[in-house]
Amino acid sequence: MVKKPGNPPESLYLSAREAAAELGISPATLYAYVSRDMIRSEPVPGSRARRYRAEDVRTLKKRRVSAENPALPASLSFGLPVMDSAITLIADGQLHYRGSDATALARTSSLEQVAALLWGAREQPFTREAVLHPGEKLQKMAESLAKSPRIERCLALLPLAALEDPTVYNMTDRGLAATGARLMRFVGAVISGEEPSEKPLHEVLTRALTQGEKPAAELIRAALVLCADHELNASAFTVRCVAGTGATLYAAVQAGICAAQGPRHGGLSGRVESLLLDMANRQDVEDAVLQRLKDNDPVPGFGHTLYPDGDPRARALISMLKEKYGDDANFLRAQRILRVMAEAGGLKPNIDFAIAAMGAVLHLPRGAGLSIFVLGRTAGWIGHAIEQYRTGTMIRPRARYTGEAPR
Repeated sequence: MVKKPGNPPESLYLSAREAAAELGISPATLYAYVSRDMIRSEPVPGSRARRYRAEDVRTLKKRRVSAENPALPASLSFGLPVMDSAITLIADGQLHYRGSDATALARTSSLEQVAALLWGAREQPFTREAVLHPGEKLQKMAESLAKSPRIERCLALLPLAALEDPTVYNMTDRGLAATGARLMRFVGAVISGEEPSEKPLHEVLTRALTQGEKPAAELIRAALVLCADHELNASAFTVRCVAGTGATLYAAVQAGICAAQGPRHGGLSGRVESLLLDMANRQDVEDAVLQRLKDNDPVPGFGHTLYPDGDPRARALISMLKEKYGDDANFLRAQRILRVMAEAGGLKPNIDFAIAAMGAVLHLPRGAGLSIFVLGRTAGWIGHAIEQYRTGTMIRPRARYTGEAPR
């Protein structure tokens, strides 16, 4: 059978336009599918364009059809469900916040500026007035929890703070952004052990975790920005589920913190901190890492499914760390680990390793990595909650029943 010229259905590849048209999606969504390894792509010889495996496009199309059929619910595995979002794009090994390169923003922007971008705010919501002033009951509760772990304090105080925020039910765009600003500043204050204020969040956190030196503040600011959002991860999906029910921003963020604490999500930073602490007491760093690999004992902080060529967030933060503390003993030790993992393990660091390395260099207290992650990610959680409110829908996947047949 002679094939017609062009790209017939049986062709091995589709162009970006053809693939997007077949799936009924935008090019940005197509790139998101590629970044999740759901569709394979490769360069077109002699061109800057890319072509896409027709087999993968049609397999994904069948999955989407079955997901829309209640009798054939799709499983909630990695990459599913797929939801439309205009907040963050992960594609071609890069991370973008509403079209802006996140690693470039980390060089110059504050967390507040990035939050306003993620929320699609038309006006800057972080005004001097956007500060929650705790009442007597909230203050006393905060004082009683002063010695509790930072994240647990947040979880305990957020419900009471919601009761003291008079405009928490203002669901207009401006109202949600203003509530988001007060909420972020409150989370930053609780983590730092300070009163909520209009001071820049990275400065507040730097004072709480370090001696307040300027290089440390710049690195913490960058880390917060790089943690601000990462598309539809476990905590963001949890936030959207809660927001979809009509719950307040405070409740949605509280749910996000609960999900982030898990050792397979934001809590992974604690395992990397333990790794670096252990390596600090050893002379044979390379041998110790090699032994882990030999024992098939995963080294935390390396590899990321969405970034086969390396996490750009880690690359950016480690580069800034090298610029400011390149001759620091803790940084040089981290570099030794990176070399072994690259050569023997074939893996590159992710953002968890980069933040833990920063913590080692700056002598941050244990648990600081999770605090940085939670405060930074609060910006993204609020953005996802706002976007979910605007859809006016509730997230309700179906379950594929695997139990006994009805009798």
